[in-house]
Amino acid sequence: MSIALLLGGAAELCSWTLRAQTAAPPVYETVVVAEPLDERPREDLAASASVITADRTPRAAESVPQLLSEQPGVTITRLGGMGSTATISLRGSTSNQVLVYVDGVALNTATGGGVDLGAVPLGDMARIEIYRGMSPIRFGASAIGGVVSITTVVPDENRVELDAGGGSFGTYYGNGRVAWNRGRFHLYTGVHALTSTGDFPYLDNQNTNLTTTNNAWVVRRDNDLRQVDGTAKAVLDIGDRRQLATSFAFFDRDQGLPGMGSIADPHARLGTLRATGIVSYESTHDLGLASHLRALAYGNYALTHFDDPLGQINASKTDAHDRTSTLGGTVDWRRMVKSWLILSGVLDGRYDRFSPSDSLGSVPSGASATRWFGAAGLESDFWIEPITFDIIASLRVEAAHDETWGRDFFGNFPPTSTPVSHVLPIARLSLVKEVAPWASLRANAGRYARFPSTTELYGNTGYLQGNPLLKPESGLNADAGPVLSWSRATSKLSWSTDAFMSFATDLIQFRFGNGRARAENIGGARILGVESSATLEVGEHVRMLASGTLTDSKDTSAIVSNNGRQLPLRPRYRFYARPEWRSIRVASRVSVGIYADIDFTAGNYIDPTNLKPVAARLLFGAGVYADLPANLCVRASGWNLANEQINDLAGYPLPGREVYLTLAWSSANNKNKEQHP
Repeated sequence: MSIALLLGGAAELCSWTLRAQTAAPPVYETVVVAEPLDERPREDLAASASVITADRTPRAAESVPQLLSEQPGVTITRLGGMGSTATISLRGSTSNQVLVYVDGVALNTATGGGVDLGAVPLGDMARIEIYRGMSPIRFGASAIGGVVSITTVVPDENRVELDAGGGSFGTYYGNGRVAWNRGRFHLYTGVHALTSTGDFPYLDNQNTNLTTTNNAWVVRRDNDLRQVDGTAKAVLDIGDRRQLATSFAFFDRDQGLPGMGSIADPHARLGTLRATGIVSYESTHDLGLASHLRALAYGNYALTHFDDPLGQINASKTDAHDRTSTLGGTVDWRRMVKSWLILSGVLDGRYDRFSPSDSLGSVPSGASATRWFGAAGLESDFWIEPITFDIIASLRVEAAHDETWGRDFFGNFPPTSTPVSHVLPIARLSLVKEVAPWASLRANAGRYARFPSTTELYGNTGYLQGNPLLKPESGLNADAGPVLSWSRATSKLSWSTDAFMSFATDLIQFRFGNGRARAENIGGARILGVESSATLEVGEHVRMLASGTLTDSKDTSAIVSNNGRQLPLRPRYRFYARPEWRSIRVASRVSVGIYADIDFTAGNYIDPTNLKPVAARLLFGAGVYADLPANLCVRASGWNLANEQINDLAGYPLPGREVYLTLAWSSANNKNKEQHP
């Protein structure tokens, strides 16, 4: 597989145009490329990145974790079916080392733990950009693993869309979207509802891995889900290529937490409430020709309610309400100083406040904490036209100031804990050589870091002890590879490959002993790999997508039993492919399309000592859609059609075969973008 990826690497060097962004010098505008502008990453063309847009095969039901899992360099770890907790790893990183943004607002909190992708709604998504191993300067904060940026719909035409459907395990959903435009004023509203029983069957081994005599098929209980979410957005064009926008998004979910598969009668519940308000200003005029200026102010409130009355998941009975409030703002700009020089900059600031409570726990759930975060950076982009060579260099400074009120082992509040402050320099260098209008070579290197979370610094109960002396995690990342983009008539090929490496030091792990756990800088990692992705379109009806990743991730920590072992939950081999036959007309007003999925994962372990391997898996899916008269569309899709019994973590089964059906209607007489290349 590695040989195939390396050979494939000689190929996708093209999705390039080295400057399809607004700020590009005129020389870039003369380069002819096959790839549409909307399919290229908007924030950083030099980075190894993937873009997911509305031009994707229409499934009857899909989620953010599913879409991301199809991309190179991405590993998703799930604890169950639809809506369950799911975390992401980019190129062998931890979930803590990946930043997730929605419309420029970071979902990561100062308390750490990564972002639960299962609680990120998809209904109003316009595009997702995944930056692997690199953090574009526009985001302010850097990340060792990379950045996932989700952008919601921007209204550009009058439209009403309705769809409803359902399928396996008592799942039903409905969505409504309305876009209205009048002159310079644009409005959008989307509301979405989802409910699921989640009662899929699985094989319970009763926690006895060495014998199969007591294995039994049971049904996953307390796995139900009820969710409502939506987005409202207003945009005002204020002339001279300027725009003022405001939006409000909400997410409300109540779900059961079944815990380990061997728990006979689970009763735990989890409630999640999130509300985000954003005001933004954007201009491509204020700083001169081919400039770009964005200013963003936002507020975010999140409430997590964890109810475990029998202490089945937590160590004791729990009724916890954890609240996180965030206020922040970002200003980023880009200006063409000369035809050969573009300067970019960012100012980013954020205030987080975490307030936990627990009405049942014998030991309080945690400590109130605050974090002030700030970042400032400058990037220069030099274009050397005679040799068609691009040099991008950036330097930024990130700072964090943390403070807590603290708790001791008995739950009492001692005097205010000593504040902790860190200041970090972050640097990056990118080189891009255009070898032909359809081929480029790129290389990136950067140093990135992660501040310790407030949980790691101060602990959250008497069981988890904090360590104010922790140093930030740091990582040196590098990658290099070709990008190809070729087209002829109605056919085109895009193919990219990158060899990557990462050396991470001072990784924070909890060391267990005497009934407690204390955070310490005892971890390290060496990660090498190759990733490749390709899209081939033949004519107007045939498309093939494929991505593969080979990852060699080694633990270099100070823990003897882990040193030299493969990092857990980082599979060595990942491959995904999807052939499609699109928009085939079968009647005057009826067209159909079909697709198939194949997903292969192997070489994975659950534990850091590599004593618990995860069985290799080969999963298949398929789907069909039909565009009908009256702007109706019917979609049917299935996943894990062979009904394989799988899990990412021991004791947390994943669903077997899933099948869904959706009926959709749109007031506009233009079908999905993928049907009209």
